[in-house]
This record gives sequence, C-alpha cells and structure tokens, in this order.
Amino acid sequence: MELDQDQKVETPEAAENGKDEMQLEEQTQDEDTTETETETETETEAEAEGADGTILERTESVKAKLVPQAEQTQDDETEAEGADGAILKRSESVKVKLIPQAEKQIQDEKTGIKEADRAIQELPANAELAGVKIQAWWRGTLVRRTLLLAILSAWTIQSWWKETKSRLQGRKLHDVMRCRLRNLNLKSISRRKRPNQSSFL
Repeated sequence: MELDQDQKVETPEAAENGKDEMQLEEQTQDEDTTETETETETETEAEAEGADGTILERTESVKAKLVPQAEQTQDDETEAEGADGAILKRSESVKVKLIPQAEKQIQDEKTGIKEADRAIQELPANAELAGVKIQAWWRGTLVRRTLLLAILSAWTIQSWWKETKSRLQGRKLHDVMRCRLRNLNLKSISRRKRPNQSSFL
C-alpha cells in the first residue's frame, strides 16, 4: 500500500506542469470560443448589412414608384377641385333659373286648390243625389262584371263537358262497331267451314 501512495504523490514540478497544461488548455479553449464568437459576430454583421442594403434598395424603389403616383394624385385632386367648382357654378345657375319656376308652380297649385274649394262650395243642393247615382252605377258595374265572369266560367265548363261526352260516345260507337264486325267475321268464317246441308239431303 505504501507503494501505491508513493506513486500517487506527485512531485511539485509535476504538479506545476499539470497546472500549466490545464491553464494552456483553458487559454486555447478561451481563444477558440472568442474566435468563434468574433466569426459569428462578423457573420451576423455581414448579414445585417446585407439585409439593411436590401431594405434600402426596396425603400428607394418604392419611393421611386410612389413619387409619380403622389404627383398624379395631386393632379387628380386639382382636377377634382376644378370639376367641383364647375358643378357648383352650374348648380347655382340652375337654382337661379328654377327658383322662379318653382315659386310660380306653388302659386298655381295654391290657386288651383282655391278654385277647387270654390267649386265644392258652389255645388248645387242635389249633389247628394248625384253621389247616390254614381254609387248605384258603380254597384251595377261590379254586379255585371261578376255575372259575366260566372257566365264565362259556366260556358267553359259546359263546352268541355260536351266535348268529353261526344268523345266518350265516339269510343262507345267504335267499340260497338268493332264487336259487330267481329261477330260478322266469325259468322262468315263459320259458314265457310260448314258443308252445305242442302247437298246431303
């Protein structure tokens, strides 16, 4: 056991060499990680610069497209304002022309109403009798219209029934004629088949 312990005991020089080696390994690992970090940073910076470049190109192309459109919309707005002004001028001229006509129509209607009121007031005393006559005429017209409709409906039904009845009679007649012809044909066939009875006697 002592030998094992002796072998386990390290010399101070070996311990220092082991520490140095460990420090060297840590330094190399640190350098490797810093190198990879710097590489990834440069890559991300390059990607960011590329993305920024494409964004700038896109914005410039959009600006190039939108500037003429903005100018066109401004031109359209000025044209629309000019058209609106022309419409307003026309509407004002129409108003100036139509207002007197409208006032004249209103006055004419008022005078027409006044004349109708006068005519109603000037009706003779027998106006009620005239109203009764008009109502009687209208009731007679309604009754005549209803009766005419009923007569036409009845006439349509009667004509349909006559046609159907004649069609049924024709079928019956046809059936009777067919039966009689069949009977005659059977009688004539049976006579042909029978020998003459007079020749045998």
